[in-house]
Amino acid sequence: MEKNGMILYYVQDEKKKIELEVIGMSMSITTKQLKPSDLNTQVGKLAGLKNITPLDLTQIEKPPVIFCMPEIIIFSGILNKSLDEFLLSYKNIGIPPTKLKAVTTPKNINWTLYQLIRELSSERTQIEGTVKRLSQAKKVRE
Repeated sequence: MEKNGMILYYVQDEKKKIELEVIGMSMSITTKQLKPSDLNTQVGKLAGLKNITPLDLTQIEKPPVIFCMPEIIIFSGILNKSLDEFLLSYKNIGIPPTKLKAVTTPKNINWTLYQLIRELSSERTQIEGTVKRLSQAKKVRE
């Protein structure tokens, strides 16, 4: 992995893909496009990290045969300052938001891409539910 880290992503829009690549290049950050065939691969392996303990693939949950892979961006080995700079550039260029974003952690580098997507999707659903409840509670008080 490059010393400036890596951005792994899956987006369907070609323009968005190019914009992500350009931001990465301008910051000297390696970018890697993910594919649906990566779903059963560990996040750490996808990020090029060493010493990732292989999973027993017979024991992990696999994606359904028909699984529509959502857009996702994963940041690996990127300093907070660079991450902030990337996200600001992303916003300033006007790239449509990507709902699922993650930073690699000692725990999630051992997960498969599918496991990470499931976890992020679950967290996103919980957050959106909380925001909706708070918004409704605020309207009731007004």
